[in-house]
Amino acid sequence: MGYELLSKLYYKDTNKYATEYEKRLYSYGTIRLPFQLKPYKNKEEFVSFYVNHPELDILHDQISKQSNRIQSIVNQLPPIAVQQYIRAKLVDELLSTNEIEGVRSTKAEMETVLEIVVRQESSRKHKARHLSLMKSYAALLTETQTTLERIEQIRSIYNHLVQEETEPEDQLDGELFRKQPVDVVTQTNKVVHRGVHPEESIKTHLRNLIHYLNEHPSPMLYKIAISHYLFGYIHPFYDGNGRTSRYISSMYLLHDLDRLTALTLSYSTNKVKQAYYEAFTECGNPHNKGELTFFCETFFHIIDKAQNEVLAELSEKRVRMESLDHMVQQLNITDEISENIFFILGQNYIFGIEGKGMTLKELVAATDKTEYLVRKSLDELDQKGVLVFLKRKPIEVTLCETAGAQLR
Repeated sequence: MGYELLSKLYYKDTNKYATEYEKRLYSYGTIRLPFQLKPYKNKEEFVSFYVNHPELDILHDQISKQSNRIQSIVNQLPPIAVQQYIRAKLVDELLSTNEIEGVRSTKAEMETVLEIVVRQESSRKHKARHLSLMKSYAALLTETQTTLERIEQIRSIYNHLVQEETEPEDQLDGELFRKQPVDVVTQTNKVVHRGVHPEESIKTHLRNLIHYLNEHPSPMLYKIAISHYLFGYIHPFYDGNGRTSRYISSMYLLHDLDRLTALTLSYSTNKVKQAYYEAFTECGNPHNKGELTFFCETFFHIIDKAQNEVLAELSEKRVRMESLDHMVQQLNITDEISENIFFILGQNYIFGIEGKGMTLKELVAATDKTEYLVRKSLDELDQKGVLVFLKRKPIEVTLCETAGAQLR
């Protein structure tokens, strides 16, 4: 039957419910958390806790092992393949984090802003939507410090992720966060939660959240899940709470697990969006009395699903890499630079964003050869009929359809 929600027990047997609550709260396997939760329209505050039951513990261990497997596969791949795969995942992740919140964005828009960031073009030249969002996520991969220290950082993250998309009525009016109360409602406009209020209380709760994340002696994955719920409970902004919270979770996942797990949180969440929202609503039910075990379960399952998809994709792409090695030998390219460029373009074709090639500048950087030599090699490969120019000015090139078909 599995671990049952207290709210379900409440309607089955009130005596058993009371006994079970006491048992859970004071169990050896229970972690009592350093904050209290007050459900909507409830006078009582509850000590928050979760129970580290066997199934949850196994799932936690499984996630850790899968992260190691992902990293092991990544370590065996050529750097270009890894770079291209991460870029493809970045586009999917940002599309998903917007879609969860009903923010309109297209794949073409995300690919455009990714190009701007990758090519380090001056942002003054561009007024593309989601540019700041892409920069924020791209920065995650290069920053050495991936932890929060001050509540001002949370506002800064919000500014970069959300502010350019915020409607006038949702602009912040407090010193750092919102000044007015805010309700969280379902799709049918039923109020299920009221965010923390006033702003000073928001600040106190967020300081406690940062302290909990950085200092509490619990496994990090549990702390990320709990903090993810707590951020939604505090609801410091009028809009953009989900996107900010998922970014912060990815920050800490990046620190604790591998890059691909951290960069697929929103993508995987979007696939089970209803269950994700239900976990928030269910844990706010007063009959659950502050228990967050169910949220940990949901959060862990989302990560587990993301990892399994990544592992399946990497396994399939590694087989295609073997086909690429075979093709390189078959083509009998005499020039070493041309052979290397074909191999690089093959990695881009297998691991990169579908329909996107590589620029001359990227190929120069990847081969560490002069622009003249790279152009010469591209001409040779073009004569062999194995590539196609997607653009001529500036040059963007990929494998032709016939060559690509041999890698499927």
